[in-house]
Amino acid sequence: MKLAQLNAFKAVVECQTVTAAATRLNLSQPAVSRLLAALEERLGFKLFIRKGNRLELSDEGEAFYLEVAKVFDAVSGLDHAANSIRSHHFGSLNIAAMPLLSNAFLPRILAKLLTNAPQLKVGFKTYRSEEVIRRIQSQTTDIGFAFVDESLAGVKAQRVESECVCLLPADSPLASLAVVDITDLAGHILIRHEKDVTQRRIDALLRRYDLATREQIEVSLASTAAALVREGVGIAITDPFTAYMEDEHPQVVMRPLAFSLPFEFDILYPALKPIHRHAEQFVEQFMLQADQMDIRLKIGPMRDLNEYHPG
Repeated sequence: MKLAQLNAFKAVVECQTVTAAATRLNLSQPAVSRLLAALEERLGFKLFIRKGNRLELSDEGEAFYLEVAKVFDAVSGLDHAANSIRSHHFGSLNIAAMPLLSNAFLPRILAKLLTNAPQLKVGFKTYRSEEVIRRIQSQTTDIGFAFVDESLAGVKAQRVESECVCLLPADSPLASLAVVDITDLAGHILIRHEKDVTQRRIDALLRRYDLATREQIEVSLASTAAALVREGVGIAITDPFTAYMEDEHPQVVMRPLAFSLPFEFDILYPALKPIHRHAEQFVEQFMLQADQMDIRLKIGPMRDLNEYHPG
């Protein structure tokens, strides 16, 4: 089935005579008739019933015309799509991120990106780090945000480093401090993070200085810890992204730590294809937003995770 045959059929339907259709298509009348005959032979049914000097659609022809019209609507839409692509306002971006970043910080980045590319189609999915990595390895996701601690085939990455901070209820006695030291935590309810490298480092510091906190609550997500701080339940040491977003609430204050407690993750890219230009723009907006919020980041060079070296 050829597009020229469908075009001839569409023209005859809309012009109602072969002669008028031939004029529209800048073809001879016999040429249009041959295209129609070839199409009917291919389809196996008659498209028209002749009534006097006019052609009327058969029942089959009417049903077929509805489908042909959809095809030409789609084709006409390609011009608009091409114009949008030329003007850099069209495309698609697939993002996969761990909950820590996808719950609040990354949606703000995406919102700002979309103001500059309003026609951009985005898939923004939240997964555990293991699933984020799998989707990047499959080369079906353009950019990922995850914790990485192993060698990975088919993945390139940039390590992002920053410092954890302390989130406090606004009415906490510690809120009057300019910075929070490890000794200040003693005796307070510290919301714990399960199976978390940062929590293990905090525990090691507490043991080193023979300090004890009140262990009452353990959570899986940083956003849950932040919400509990907002409710006045306890204090939390968390990543700066969650903390800076939560600090916008009047019930919460954020304080830097007097000691270094690194927070690290990786920005991931599929290694078997060029980095998506919208992914590059997303990372640029990510770094700009962090700078505006005074989150100090150290961005490492692009590296192949086939050659992963911890630390």
